[in-house]
Amino acid sequence: METNLANAYDVLGVPQTASNAEITKSFALAMKERKYSPDAIAKARKSLMNPEDRIIADYLRPVLPTIHRFKCQDFTALNEPVPSIDWLSEFDRLEETIVDPNEVSEIDTQLGIALF
Repeated sequence: METNLANAYDVLGVPQTASNAEITKSFALAMKERKYSPDAIAKARKSLMNPEDRIIADYLRPVLPTIHRFKCQDFTALNEPVPSIDWLSEFDRLEETIVDPNEVSEIDTQLGIALF
């Protein structure tokens, strides 16, 4: 029925941009639905109506939605062949360039002079 980790916005089912009127309307609807306890719903409304507590609720709201379990599992993507990776030709001689780090090209020297 209720989780202690539920954010006030989730308890009332309102977005972070909800006005006080929307919060009050959602409060009444949440009390009818009884998805959370009346105490949790009342605390959620109280915290969202108070500007200081609302900032805390904004901060504590998870950025990503909760991931729910899938109802059915589809593993057909595992049967498809793995795509090949085509490397850019600029990386073909990367090992040779890294071997001698003291070698500085003329372009690098000019760039260093121009920047510094």
